[in-house]
Amino acid sequence: MSDTSEVRYTRLPINFLDFKEIDVVAQHWRSVKGDRIAPKWSNIDLLAVPSRLLPRICVVDVKQDPLDFVYRFWGTDITDMHMYDLTGESIQNLTSPSYADCLMEQYRYVQETAEPCGYLTEIPLDAGYYTYYAVIRLPLSADGKTIDGIMSAEEYGEQKGELKELFEKNWRDKQPT
Repeated sequence: MSDTSEVRYTRLPINFLDFKEIDVVAQHWRSVKGDRIAPKWSNIDLLAVPSRLLPRICVVDVKQDPLDFVYRFWGTDITDMHMYDLTGESIQNLTSPSYADCLMEQYRYVQETAEPCGYLTEIPLDAGYYTYYAVIRLPLSADGKTIDGIMSAEEYGEQKGELKELFEKNWRDKQPT
């Protein structure tokens, strides 16, 4: 990632795309949520998620005063994409700062609204190239009142062309005319 370019994202409903793989994670989340605001992290059964998806899942713990998000679980595909592992670390340790700010906004939104959300993110690379990924962010709550964690499942593999087209369409649609 380039530190000089800004990461951009667009927020979409959780069912924004037909990404069947990350939707499996959302379906499991819904099945254990029941009528609560969000399920507990201990209710999430990662064995119920197909093993091929586990490397694309991460979980953050919400810390207060000051607000921060610390990675509890960081999948190996995420390590491969970033070239480092942030398990036990703050999102503020992500490179670039623009990417850390982007994720802070996304996590803060889910933490404040207690609603699952989908995002399309555009990340600038060197030499003017970009990469795109889709993610769902799902709130977690140990006490049924406060969001104290967020689980995410990412898609950035085979559908990159579709991701780019969808990002560009949604980005254009949200711009003032």
